[in-house]
Amino acid sequence: MELDRMVNELFQEEELARDMAKKLIAMAQRSADEASAEREGLLAFLRGPMERHMRCEEAAIFPHFQARGLAEEVQVALKQHAAVRDATESLASAAPGGDVAGVVAHVARLLLHHTNFEGDYIYPELTHDEWRELMKETVRQGI
Repeated sequence: MELDRMVNELFQEEELARDMAKKLIAMAQRSADEASAEREGLLAFLRGPMERHMRCEEAAIFPHFQARGLAEEVQVALKQHAAVRDATESLASAAPGGDVAGVVAHVARLLLHHTNFEGDYIYPELTHDEWRELMKETVRQGI
C-alpha cells in the first residue's frame, strides 16, 4: 500500500542519514583527504534528500507531535535542523585546502546526533497505524 511505502521511506531516510554519518565520521578519523573528497556528495545529500526530509518533518510531522504534547522535543529537533543547515552552508563555503575534513566530520556528527534523537524520542511516539494516518494527512495536504 502507498501509505506503508511512505512510512517505510521516512524511516529509511533516517537510517540512510545515520549510516552515512557513521561512515563519514570513521572516514574523517582515518583520512582527511578521503573525508574531503566526500564534500560534494555530502552537499548533494544535505541539499537534496535531507533538506526535503527536514521540510516534510517541519510542515507535517512536527505540528502533529506538538499537538500531542511533545513541543519541547520538537523544539530540540528544529534547533538540530537549523544546525544541520548552518553546517551545510559552512561545508559549502569551506575553502579548498582548509579544514574541509573537519567540517565534514562536524556535519556527520550533527546528522548522527539528530537521527538518534528523533529515533529515540520522537518517532516512537506513534504506532504504525498512526504513522499511516499521518502520511495520509500529508498526502491530503499536498506536502
